[in-house]
Amino acid sequence: MKTMLVTGGTDGIGKGIATHFLKKGDRVIVIGSSTIKGELFLNEARQLGAEERAVFMQANLSLVKENKRIIEEVKNRFSCLDRVVFCATNHKTRTEYSETEEGFEFNFGLAYLSRFVLSYGLTEILEKADYPVILNVCAPGMNGTVNLHDIQNKSNYKGANVKYHGSRLNDLLGVGFAHNNVVGKIKYILFNPWAVQTSGTFEAIENPLMKNIMKLIYKTIGKPVEEAIVPIIELLENPPISSLSAYKQRKEVSLAMTTFDKDNAQKLYNKTVQLLK
Repeated sequence: MKTMLVTGGTDGIGKGIATHFLKKGDRVIVIGSSTIKGELFLNEARQLGAEERAVFMQANLSLVKENKRIIEEVKNRFSCLDRVVFCATNHKTRTEYSETEEGFEFNFGLAYLSRFVLSYGLTEILEKADYPVILNVCAPGMNGTVNLHDIQNKSNYKGANVKYHGSRLNDLLGVGFAHNNVVGKIKYILFNPWAVQTSGTFEAIENPLMKNIMKLIYKTIGKPVEEAIVPIIELLENPPISSLSAYKQRKEVSLAMTTFDKDNAQKLYNKTVQLLK
């Protein structure tokens, strides 16, 4: 039996992955912000006869202190961690710059900083597994740049662009992690699921007309969760040999793209460490 942790595991892709591996017989730790959705997940686990292998931990992952609490709780309760999957996100587009109580821009805290803290914070317990994997669901394979002078978009905030910027930050997170993880045992995978038919995508859209248009678009080009997670499951069960890889659905993304620049990755790592101090 393997042990895996899934952030954002009470909804959409995360829940689909968590449920699949519960059915397979693994232990699954799900992290989510809603206790109600957490209870629903545990109830579904009971119906599957998997209640002893299902764990829900409530946390606001936009806060660094909450990520650190989760790391300590996982280390205290489990001796080994085989897989970590990052799916936690917020689909709502914020029109104005807003900060968490810790002073970080909200999307920066949730979409990037949480994944940074968990990646490095869980390294020790992951390295106790035979074949540890971190899979980061973001959007590799897309063009774009990271503004290293304003990584939280404070001076030029545009809500519609912030999420794309977050994915570029995660591109560099993967590169930096693979470089800084000297043991090299953990396989870090960046994964772009493309368009997926999840309820959260539509719930975040306030304009009724735009919501209907998006539903029509996703119905045409989007995949249901059950189909979208198939290549993720394949990668988790048979990870690539290289320490870092990136995929857009089943197509491997070239790490020669400028979005994976090693110098920028190290600069971002240094800036992030300074911010966390």
